[in-house]
Amino acid sequence: MTGGMRRANAKVDPILVSIITNRLDGIAEEMAQTLMMTSRSGIFAEARDFVTGLLDADGRLLAQSRYFPGFACALPYIVPPVIAKYRNNLHEGDVAFVNDPYSGNSHLPDMNVLKPIFDGEELCFWAVCKGHMADIGGAGVAGYDPQGETVWDDGVIVPPTKLMVRGKLQEEVLDLLLRQVKLPDIVRGDILCQVGGVNIGERGLRDLINRYGIACIRRHIEVFLSASERSMRAKIRGIPAGKYVGEKSLDNDVASDRALTVRVEVTVGDGAINFDFSKSDAQSARYMNSTDAFTRSMAMLTVFGILEHSQSNDGSLRPFSFLNPPGTCVHAEFPHSTVLATCSMAEAVQEAVQLALAPAVPDKVAAPSTKLIFPIISYIHPAKKRLDVNVDFFFRCNPSGGTLGYDGWEQGGPAQEMGMGRCPDPEIHELTHPVRILQFEQARDSAGAGRFRGGNGHVYRVRHFVPSVNAVVFGSGTRAHAVPSGLFGGQSPGPSRLTIERASGGKESIPLNSFFQVGAGDVIELCEMGGPGYGDPLDRDDERVVRDVQDGYVSIAKAAEVYGVVVDGEGRVDHDATAALRQKLRHH
Repeated sequence: MTGGMRRANAKVDPILVSIITNRLDGIAEEMAQTLMMTSRSGIFAEARDFVTGLLDADGRLLAQSRYFPGFACALPYIVPPVIAKYRNNLHEGDVAFVNDPYSGNSHLPDMNVLKPIFDGEELCFWAVCKGHMADIGGAGVAGYDPQGETVWDDGVIVPPTKLMVRGKLQEEVLDLLLRQVKLPDIVRGDILCQVGGVNIGERGLRDLINRYGIACIRRHIEVFLSASERSMRAKIRGIPAGKYVGEKSLDNDVASDRALTVRVEVTVGDGAINFDFSKSDAQSARYMNSTDAFTRSMAMLTVFGILEHSQSNDGSLRPFSFLNPPGTCVHAEFPHSTVLATCSMAEAVQEAVQLALAPAVPDKVAAPSTKLIFPIISYIHPAKKRLDVNVDFFFRCNPSGGTLGYDGWEQGGPAQEMGMGRCPDPEIHELTHPVRILQFEQARDSAGAGRFRGGNGHVYRVRHFVPSVNAVVFGSGTRAHAVPSGLFGGQSPGPSRLTIERASGGKESIPLNSFFQVGAGDVIELCEMGGPGYGDPLDRDDERVVRDVQDGYVSIAKAAEVYGVVVDGEGRVDHDATAALRQKLRHH
């Protein structure tokens, strides 16, 4: 070791590395709590569809919250366009905002609020809040327009723009945006709540700078980022080197009836991973597309989950590279719509990566989560006497697939939420919107069977007391090729079904990715698929099968037909009959 290296290392205190980086995590969490406590919409306060983070002057990710895991690796893509536009025109007190999918964002409803933090005249950090708005204008409902063909159809596009200049809110800029949306009060409140979040981030960072000095902070951050990189590379080396291929299809591309397929080749070697999405289908003429930034975020997040790596920062992102040329459904070109980037496309990207890596690390990969089907209804609120939107998050209480040693969970959100999805409180939901939840329960025989079964699907029925102004449903998973795949002999679930029972009589299917109308007294019903299974169902412990029968998760008939378990009249395993039946089924 040279004398210069010894002197450099002497300036680093390992304990201070932990203190500083944990404080950065704490600041990001304080920002997140600010959003949850001050939001005007349930999207932040209950569904937690947001992320908060801290980045350095160059936009390298240092720390973040993970309330919406799909954003776990997305923030680094949003800062460079802001820096490029305002490089020589950033001042203390400035705040920028941007939702342009072609400026490093995911889809138009996600608004990013960014604040540069200075030490004297020197730009040191960025505090960023990224969250889903209740509305962003356009012809659709809450930013979802299945008939739209371009990003202009989706709503208001905000390029990197200063919302505050030297601490002064630019009211005319905000008014220009709010005039284009249908829920201006809620959108204004949530944007300003994000401003509050970045202000909290600035306060925490200033305290850190005053305590340790920016030079000391930077030294210790570099050590931490390098350690995080080494940790991630070491975990990647646990994956056998090679090329692995996976693909997943969605119901269709919305513009036609053809299935839309995401394809990935994952190359692993020497502590690094390359994702090649170049063979994915061409971009859709409608909103079933993803941006390059969000495709990258979901691919890396999937590996984070597989390898159980909890740190989202620049160091942990360094081992990943991409081949993702423009013009495909996972890297749409301007001005294509990318509204379903964070929904159906995210699910397909994640499942393609899971299926690719499953043969390489079967003990680490879970069977995929179920697919999101999500109606959103706009209506005139009877008490408020104005337009309101019911973003009903009960529809996205998706179960997950089984994994080695564990059955899937019954709810936790779709793939991009990685178990962090939350239901709203039923009573608060009924107080907030003129609806009545009639049924919300797990459905028997809905899970994909396996040695470790998937989580059970749900039946959700909700009555609407006032007619809709408009309603839309988006998602995937009503066709056999679009349901999540079981792993290693585990079975896939059946497709989901979305219907509406008319108060006047009759029951109709609601086609995915379409507008529809809700009448007063109508009941929307989602029979949601369960998660897929992991491993051969005939290898499932027979006592666990019986317990599922006793709990109402599995019928006696399915226990015999799929699991080969014979349940006697007293609800116990008939071991001799079970052994004979399983032998017969194995050789069938």
